[in-house]
Amino acid sequence: MKSLLTLIITAVILINPTQQVYAQDNTSQAGVLNESLADLTLVLGAGAVGAILGLSTLSFVDRPKDHMKNIAIGGALGVVVGVGIAVFGQATKQTSVITEAPLDANSVESYARLDFSNQRIAESYLVQPTVGYNFSF
Repeated sequence: MKSLLTLIITAVILINPTQQVYAQDNTSQAGVLNESLADLTLVLGAGAVGAILGLSTLSFVDRPKDHMKNIAIGGALGVVVGVGIAVFGQATKQTSVITEAPLDANSVESYARLDFSNQRIAESYLVQPTVGYNFSF
């Protein structure tokens, strides 16, 4: 039976026509929604892993019923670690990725906001020194 199943699976794999796979376009930027969903998935996944690790500690105690809080503590620590990883990932992005996001060609308001933001940043760094000395003799 086992060899028959292996033969059928091998035949299906060999007969199935290959699918063409295309690489993702390098110039396309992930949208804010996709990045947010990826971060949310990361945080929830880390929380689930933490809860599973907390659950695994119950096998090492005499009365697991008294230590059910380990599951919640593990889940909470997992969420904290996941949030930290997501924040670190967002904070270490290159500025070119952030500022050169594709804007809608019809969205003049978006370009105006970007220019205004860049101008405010430039003004904050190009401030004249305000140190002065008065010498009187």
